Amino acid sequence: MSPLKDSFYSRLNIEPKKIVKFEDLPSILSSFARSVPFENIDVVYKDYKEISKENLHKKLLNNYRGGLCYEINPILYYFLKDCGFNVHLVSATIYDHSSGSWALDDTHVAIILTYNHMTYLIDSGFASFLPLSPVPLTGEVVQSKVRDYRVRKLLTEKGSYVFEMKEKDTLKNNEWKLGYAFKLNEISETELNEMQETIVENKKSPFNKAPLAVKLVENGHITLTKEKFTQIKNGQKTQEVINEDQYIRILNEQFNISVKL
Repeated sequence: MSPLKDSFYSRLNIEPKKIVKFEDLPSILSSFARSVPFENIDVVYKDYKEISKENLHKKLLNNYRGGLCYEINPILYYFLKDCGFNVHLVSATIYDHSSGSWALDDTHVAIILTYNHMTYLIDSGFASFLPLSPVPLTGEVVQSKVRDYRVRKLLTEKGSYVFEMKEKDTLKNNEWKLGYAFKLNEISETELNEMQETIVENKKSPFNKAPLAVKLVENGHITLTKEKFTQIKNGQKTQEVINEDQYIRILNEQFNISVKL
C-alpha cells in the first residue's frame, strides 16, 4: 500500500482496504467529506504553498487541514489513482447566482472517473454541495439526504457539461440549479498552481477576503466565519454570532484546525 493511501485511511479514520472497488466510493466520499473541511485560511493569510502531491499529502493528510477545491479534489484524485482507478482532473467555471453571472473562469476543480465504459464526475471540493457518490455524465440523478444532483451535456460558453443540483425541501425553490460548467480536458499541476494564484490574488475571488470553513456532519453541515457559526442539521438551521475567541475555539473543536491570528 502506498504511503499516501496509508495516510488517507488514517486521516479518515476508516479501515484500510487493499482493493478499493467502485461500490466502495460512496462510503469513502462520505467519510472524506466529514473529515476534510472546505476552508480558505491559508489563502486569506497568504500562507500557501505550491500545489504538489507531496505538499497536499502533508497539509491535508498529515497535518489534518482542509483546503479549497484545487487542494481537496487533487488529494482525492491521487488516492483514487493509487487505487488503480482511471481518473483525471478537470477545471470548471462556477455560476454565481447572487450576481446572475459566471464567476472567475476555470477556478474550480473536479475529478472525472471512467469505470466500466461509463464516465462519472466526482466532487468533494464544492463546500456543502457534495453528491457523495460518483455522478454519471448521462443526466441520471444521484440523491443525497438534502439534494439531488445530476450532470448533463449542455453546450455553454464555459464548457460542454453542467453540474446541477435541486433542493429536496419543498419550501425552497426546488428547481434544478446550475452549479458550474466544465470541460473534459485534463488539467495539470501547473494549471492548479495558476488557479491557486488567481484565487489568492484576483480582486474578484470570493475566497481571499475573509476566513471560511465548511464541513459536512451527520444529517447536515456546519459553516464558520469570524462573525457567525451556522449549523444545519435535519433541515433545521441555527446561527450564533461569535467573537474572535469563540471563532478560534470552534475552529479547533469542530474543524480540528489551530491557527494564530
